Amino acid sequence: MAKRTTKKGSSPQTSKQKTAQPAPEAWMPWAAAGLAFLLFATGFNHPMLAIDDHTATIDNPAVRNFSLEMLFRFNLGMYAPVTWTAYAIAYALGKDSGLWYHFMSAAVHAANVFLVFRLFRRLEGHATVALLIAFFFAVHPLQVEPVSWIAAFSTPLFALFSLLALNAYVQQAEQAPWSRPYWLALGFFVLACLSKSAAVALPLTLLVVDLWLNRAPLSRRSVFEKAPFFALALGFGLLTFYSRAQSGHPGETLAGGFSMADRALMACHTLIFYWIKILIPTGLSIWYPFEKTVSGHWHWTYYAAPVALAFLLALVWRVRNSAPFVFRGALFYLANILFALPFYTIGTFELRADRYNYLAALGIFAILATLPVFLQQKRPKLAERVWVWLFLIGAGWLLFSAARIRDWRDTIVLIDQAIERQGDNFGKAYLWRGMAYGEKTDIKQALQDFSKALRINPGLTEAYKYRGGLLGIAKQYGRSVEDLDKYLKKNPDNAEIRYNRALSLVNLKRLPEALTDLDKALELEPGFTRAYRARGNVRKQLGDAAGGEKDLQEYERRSGNQPSGQ
Repeated sequence: MAKRTTKKGSSPQTSKQKTAQPAPEAWMPWAAAGLAFLLFATGFNHPMLAIDDHTATIDNPAVRNFSLEMLFRFNLGMYAPVTWTAYAIAYALGKDSGLWYHFMSAAVHAANVFLVFRLFRRLEGHATVALLIAFFFAVHPLQVEPVSWIAAFSTPLFALFSLLALNAYVQQAEQAPWSRPYWLALGFFVLACLSKSAAVALPLTLLVVDLWLNRAPLSRRSVFEKAPFFALALGFGLLTFYSRAQSGHPGETLAGGFSMADRALMACHTLIFYWIKILIPTGLSIWYPFEKTVSGHWHWTYYAAPVALAFLLALVWRVRNSAPFVFRGALFYLANILFALPFYTIGTFELRADRYNYLAALGIFAILATLPVFLQQKRPKLAERVWVWLFLIGAGWLLFSAARIRDWRDTIVLIDQAIERQGDNFGKAYLWRGMAYGEKTDIKQALQDFSKALRINPGLTEAYKYRGGLLGIAKQYGRSVEDLDKYLKKNPDNAEIRYNRALSLVNLKRLPEALTDLDKALELEPGFTRAYRARGNVRKQLGDAAGGEKDLQEYERRSGNQPSGQ
């Protein structure tokens, strides 16, 4: 076991090391954080991608029309007001430019790297180990998705508050119960949960951290300390299920046609899959779908996964006393990945993804970085070589990440690459690629992709929204209304799509129906400027000259801020 930390967060031996070499250690976290920021700064010029970036930001009412009222509402099936606030700041600075979103994400990731060093410096009592863990965390290719993908920003953001909470918890462990750091940890945990529901894993992580601190996880003090964390985790977890159900995406234990036995195989396979990707991060993709063979069975690796996993976990348990760093690291990983395993579906196709490893991978990084320290007394020469190998591995991961960041420069490039490596992700690949072609005004190719997505998976209602909008632009108004009808049947409170359908209805001379849509659009979003102009013209055509003139005057008054539409 690692030595118990002092109030200042270092063992007596470590304090001597700090006195002997203060300058290098003082700069270690800054160097690692700076490297992380510079690495991801190479993607600052990347545009917003068609893969959920617009949905999460500029098309998100909680971002585009940010107000304190939004802090008390669900949006897009989620409750993440801290994330929306951050997006709103980036939106205010640059609208649909990707620059400020990417800058914010890189800055938060760099801060996380700094906090990772501080946390493991206290836990391990060894500056070089902490530096290596922070280095791996900063540059590993699996980190590219959550940091480079604007829509995934909630992952580094919730991790920021989780790491702040962990650092505060470690600090208070040597102080009196219920001291100031404890309440800071609890407050940071709340902010983490308000950033992303995945933060509910933190109480389990606290139990693992107790092992590093040589504290009994089930002592009376520990139980009382953890109780508020577990209560909050339960509350936010239930809130997530409720918010998803309210958005029309209820959780279904057997969602996707997978049985409970299937889910067990998927979870075991996913753990092995992730560990391989951490150690050998090649063939990365934005999706890794679960698909059975033509005969309806799984690939043989799924049936082998439970056996392999049981063997590995038994080995970890066996060495818990002789090599406790392996036991702690494995538990840290499992605590942070548990709720992201595909046991249950909450309205998403991404049952496994790189970003789910963002914090969890620290457990594996801790095992790797502590290995040479473990070997130092038994085989010092080997330990020296392992240090060199580990830093060389980190350098290789850095180069892989630099190349992976370039993959995110264009939606079509990213999706074509993913289709080649992992298939079409149940049609969603063509939905996203169609959105990208639509942005490039390649309407023909976009319509083909949306149609292909719906042939593969009729449940992709987002494809109806985008195809319906493009059909309106192509002056195929009847087909446009048919598609938008299907989308609005499931999403009746989308003001922009009601506006788009109204425009097609106007061109079909179905003016009363168009007026109904415009009334509803303005009821949902009173600041929708162009809807006033459209409704004013419709009212005039229906003989309501006074009402029409009033709407047109309102349009002139508001015309400095116009939401997007067809």
